[in-house]
Amino acid sequence: MNLDVIYGDTDSIMINTNTTDFKEVLKLGNKVKNEVNKLYKLLEIDIDGVFKSMLLLKKKKYAAITVQALDNGTFHESKETKGLDIVRRDWCQLAKDAGNYVLDQILSAEARDTIVENIAEYLSKVGEDVQGGNLALEKFVINKQLTKAPNEYPDKKSLPHVHVALWMKSKNKKVNVGDTIPYVICDDGSTLPMAQRAYHPEEFLRSETLKLDSKYYLAHQVHPVVSRLCDPIDGTDSAHIASCLGLDPSGYRSSIAHKDENDALLGGEAQMSDEERFK
Repeated sequence: MNLDVIYGDTDSIMINTNTTDFKEVLKLGNKVKNEVNKLYKLLEIDIDGVFKSMLLLKKKKYAAITVQALDNGTFHESKETKGLDIVRRDWCQLAKDAGNYVLDQILSAEARDTIVENIAEYLSKVGEDVQGGNLALEKFVINKQLTKAPNEYPDKKSLPHVHVALWMKSKNKKVNVGDTIPYVICDDGSTLPMAQRAYHPEEFLRSETLKLDSKYYLAHQVHPVVSRLCDPIDGTDSAHIASCLGLDPSGYRSSIAHKDENDALLGGEAQMSDEERFK
């Protein structure tokens, strides 16, 4: 059928239809469906969804704007994510917010230069707000689940949530396997490793000397989430993202890397190729 297949695995394929006409998309989808189902009887393929735009980072890791036709002739759009870092519980809300903003920009119909500019401005504001202490504490709280009793971890000192769980136990607070432990990473004036500078939010609020470790949050929470999402886009490499956040860019890659790891594919306006939109 000479179609542009952008992804495939054992039981599904994704096809770039090169059109924004919804009826034409369904027509092509049904054609593929009928041709494939001629070959198999025990398992049939069907149309699972229509994507307006898509960010495909690697196998089973993607975000997309899905489109559904409504009875009144209009269309409903919604964002769908699968396997992306921003859904992980151990990212703070600050990192999740940044990831969602970047995703919304990438999946928008804006031109590449506009997307790059918007992301840069947003990250600069994030860096300023974090450094200036302008954000609420809940933006920085990280949550991690205990998979065993705190005392049973052999590497207690290297796990921030275990460190905080042990502190909670020392204060006669109940801590059980399966509990989610909240913590923040602080600048407490010491040179201790990050995990040993983790504090329960209650302890942080009671302290007059503890400060949030702004560099940790920018470098190890926001930066990883954003840089992975932006990896396929020229103009938003790791060093540039670090610079926007107010970090020293010299410690980061100055060019897009991990192509073999991410096998990135960006879909924007359906009629345009990835190279046309993002290069």
